[in-house]
Amino acid sequence: MSPLLVEDYLEISYRADLDLLVARWLLPIELPRMQEGYQLLLEAAQAGNCRRWLLDVRRRLNTHQVGAQWMVSTFLPQLGAQLGGRTRLAYLLAPVYLRDAAADSAFPPPAYFEGKPYIGERFIEENTAIAWLREEVAD
Repeated sequence: MSPLLVEDYLEISYRADLDLLVARWLLPIELPRMQEGYQLLLEAAQAGNCRRWLLDVRRRLNTHQVGAQWMVSTFLPQLGAQLGGRTRLAYLLAPVYLRDAAADSAFPPPAYFEGKPYIGERFIEENTAIAWLREEVAD
């Protein structure tokens, strides 16, 4: 798996064996860099027609309400039209973030994703995240 893109804060790779994009955030970032990074990820997904994304945010360290609000109000709603189907986003987190009330409240509950052109879930183990991404469900 060779990187498609490497920035100082983000590496995007494609796993052809699993048909998924892997985005690894390399350091803490502010909102403008987060927005730029997700746009780069969308462009890579469009180029490869890939709707399965593994998002490793363990080193990003800054899940917050403003970024989450931008994701659900601006970025995620465009995925269906841009990618032609439902996109699956598996977030790989450090275990401490699953116990952090602020980070937890920034992530929508499962019912939020019903009927949306995307679905997201959080994981602490990469293999479990990949298995979820690979599930054949009516997306």
